[in-house]
Amino acid sequence: MECSDCGSAPAEAGKPVSRLAHKSISYDALVEMVRQNGGQLEIDVSTTDVGSETTMGFPWRGFKLAWAKRMLGALNGATVELATVEVGTKKTWGFPYFGYGYGWAERMQGHIAGHEVSLVAVEVGKERKSEFPWRGYGFAWAQELCGECGGQLEAELSITDVGRAKGWNFPYFGFGSAWAKKGTLTLRVPG
Repeated sequence: MECSDCGSAPAEAGKPVSRLAHKSISYDALVEMVRQNGGQLEIDVSTTDVGSETTMGFPWRGFKLAWAKRMLGALNGATVELATVEVGTKKTWGFPYFGYGYGWAERMQGHIAGHEVSLVAVEVGKERKSEFPWRGYGFAWAQELCGECGGQLEAELSITDVGRAKGWNFPYFGFGSAWAKKGTLTLRVPG
């Protein structure tokens, strides 16, 4: 399978996460926990593993992609474990000799208190910078992902902090990457 934007094979995202060893709560208890909190429950999550891929293109273009590979969090016995199962990518270039690579968590899956959750990116943050001579840095991350947890709860992951890295390689390759570092996972009872 090739990327429709750049023609390259997509980065390997990883496999869905397995459930952490923790005390699960019933789905009804999770829904009730959200209801008792005014119909909305927020859980802070942090990235524990970053995925990345670096490629070079002729002439003088370097691309580094990064994404939040795994995120964890917990609140009142509700443990959250998320993993990226699909990476969004885009590669572009600008004159002269700047390559910009973008990678982000396009789709995440995991568990909340032992119950499956599935999220899809609905907003992607992007930045593009360049430095003399011939170095381009592209930064991208999933800013907001939305989905559901079971049939009764909506789930939304909003990113609150972004990690960034940049480097370069001879001759004239600039590498920029960004990933979701911290976020808030909000569970809601649709209403």
